[in-house]
Amino acid sequence: MRSDRVGYVVGGAALIAWALRKPSLSRAALAGLGGWLLYQAYTGSTPVLRPLGINVNREPKETGLLETVVIEEAITIARPRAEVYAFWQRHENLPLAGDGAIVITHEAAGEELGWRVTNGERLVRFGWITLREAPGGRATFVAAHVEYAPLGGSLGAALSLVTGRSPQRLVADCLQRARTLLESEVRNLR
Repeated sequence: MRSDRVGYVVGGAALIAWALRKPSLSRAALAGLGGWLLYQAYTGSTPVLRPLGINVNREPKETGLLETVVIEEAITIARPRAEVYAFWQRHENLPLAGDGAIVITHEAAGEELGWRVTNGERLVRFGWITLREAPGGRATFVAAHVEYAPLGGSLGAALSLVTGRSPQRLVADCLQRARTLLESEVRNLR
């Protein structure tokens, strides 16, 4: 059973049990919320995630994962594609590379770079960066696709978003940092 479903069962059952101890109108509302959580655990559906911008992939490309959270971000960097590609070839620059062993899964020089991050034998995330020349040939369009297995399942992804430590924010920050670093190199050379 996915860990988010376990969380829904525990949370739902706890709310219902608490509400039954001293029935009141406010506790009846909490019992209703508990019932809704139990229903989410039963169906595996989590409609709360869509308004939060959390995209859950229930059939990930990589084997060994029950579900992943998908992050897609893009940015334009005012540098030639070859320089931008060289930046992403350094493992420490990859989005959500962080902790774990990084393995490059595929490369198309100057166009795409894919990777996986494992922690021991367990796959924790994978992704790829795609590069295209921006119109006018003076910049590079960078699209990042990252999928990760959140601790606590999709419920854990929602909690990390609410607390401000979401991988979605970290990927966007990573792309912004790349733009800042690559474009500031040009200013420093002038």
